Amino acid sequence: MLKNFFFLITLSAAISSCGENSDQTQNHADSTNAAHFEKDVKKTDSVVSPAPAVSIATSSDKGAQLIIQNDCRNCHKEQEKLIGPAFTAIAKKYTLKDIDALASKVIKGGAGNWGDISMSAHPSLQKNEAKEMVAFILKMK
Repeated sequence: MLKNFFFLITLSAAISSCGENSDQTQNHADSTNAAHFEKDVKKTDSVVSPAPAVSIATSSDKGAQLIIQNDCRNCHKEQEKLIGPAFTAIAKKYTLKDIDALASKVIKGGAGNWGDISMSAHPSLQKNEAKEMVAFILKMK
């Protein structure tokens, strides 16, 4: 009889601890999911922008191909400042009205709009090629 009593006590303790453990596991999973969600929210609030709708590496756009063929990516990245501003930052700052002026700046080079570092000239580019490149960059908002 005493054996049965201890068996029932042990069994009920085991059952109740299993139920508590699953609640604790669920609470831990909920808090872990909340922590990941908070990290994701913080990432979107930080300096890093979400991926642009278009990407140089995957686009068949003529402007993207010209960017790849030239030295643009030595100084510019799509979403982060390298030596020059990110392409997405350029796209946010300028509009389609600025294509001619920006194409001229790509060809002639220049400084002052983004800090002290100047952009090198690209005199071998034709004006229409520079316009294609700039038009593609402006799509990267």
